Order: sequence, then C-alpha cells, then structure tokens
Amino acid sequence: MKRVTGIGGIFFNAKDPVALRAWYKRHLGIDVQEWGGTAFTWRCPARC
Repeated sequence: MKRVTGIGGIFFNAKDPVALRAWYKRHLGIDVQEWGGTAFTWRCPARC
C-alpha cells in the first residue's frame, strides 16, 4: 500500500512579495512562482 510520507510547508507574509521571490531564487535556488509556491521534483530514495 502506498502512503504519503510527508507534507507541509513554511509560509511567510511579505510586504514586497516580488523581492522575496527574487531573494529565494538568488540565495536558495528556489523558483517561487506567481501563485506563491513552487513544486519540487520527487527523488526516490534507495529503497523506493
């Protein structure tokens, strides 16, 4: 049986969301989209 192994997030409220998205891209390499989030690619662990 397949199960969800995790879900969650961190949420920030910003006065300047465009600048916050730019900061995430520059410093963390995360491309936050206009809708305020991003999708990460699932990488199967060794025992998938």
